This record gives sequence, structure tokens and C-alpha cells, in this order.
Amino acid sequence: MGDSMSTLQVETISHTNNTIGMTIDSTGRILTPARPAFRARIAGSSSAHGDQLHLVFETEDFDIGGNYDTSTGRFTAPVAGVYWFGFSGMTATNSSGGAPTTNDNIIVSFLKNSAYIEGARHYEYVGASNQVTMRMADMVNLSASDYVNVYCSSEFVYSNSNSAYDPVFQGYLVG
Repeated sequence: MGDSMSTLQVETISHTNNTIGMTIDSTGRILTPARPAFRARIAGSSSAHGDQLHLVFETEDFDIGGNYDTSTGRFTAPVAGVYWFGFSGMTATNSSGGAPTTNDNIIVSFLKNSAYIEGARHYEYVGASNQVTMRMADMVNLSASDYVNVYCSSEFVYSNSNSAYDPVFQGYLVG
């Protein structure tokens, strides 16, 4: 039996309601314009400050699908699937944005439906008096309507008027 190969040549794949789900450009790049994705920040005020507990990233850079809530700090999964989440932010020891001191232990976690996700917690031990940038990323399997947020249970997350220091929470549907 010989080799047989089929070629499907399309530029756009859409739902029966004409919502575009995927396009393929002339160089073969695949675009998925409806894939849920977001990036939100805690925008600094005119003075340094620290935020703790359930962090609310009130400034959206983008939110494809409208699944991130700037009033609660939650991303709610519109469909079941595997999602990637990332967080970055500088540490602080108080609500005034003061630098952590030697031996401070900062703990930041992703929560799923208000519960800790195993392995999705980051501890930062400060060895000297300075602010440290924390970063964490994880993939989480979610059912439709599950939500994820960032929780700082020890010390604080820092921001000020310089947007370069804005804490960031971001994520997208992997598939």
C-alpha cells in the first residue's frame, strides 16, 4: 500500500455561528484570537505601599474573553482545561512598602476555589534587608467556573508610582 497524504487548505476555522476560532496566515502561523488570556497589575499609588492576603490586580493590560475580575482578583475559567498562570512582584515587610529585614519569610500562593494548590506556593527567605522580586508559574487543571487568585499569606507585595515595580498576575488557556 502506498503512502497517502491529505492536505486540508484553509485560512479560517470558525464555529457555525461564524465566531472565528483559528486562523492560519500565509506563512503558516496559527492564531487563536478567542483563547482566554489575561495580564493584570497592581498599579502603584503616588507612594510605596504593600498589599497582603487576597491580592487584587486592579489594572488590566488585556483580558481576552473577560474572565479576570479586577474587583476580586480572580480569574474564572470559562471552559475546562489546563491553564498556565504566572505571578511576579517585589516583597515588602509592611503596608507602607518597607523593605523586608533579615530572616523575613515571604509566602505567595496560587489558590484554586479558595484552597491551596499543592506545589503552587513560593517561599522567599530574605537574607538581608532588601526587597526581593518573587516569581512563580504553574499549570493548573480547571473545570469550567473554577477560579484562581494570588494569595500573600506572609509579609506583603510591593508597588509604588514607578510602573516598573507593578506586581503582575497573568494566565492563559493552554488547551
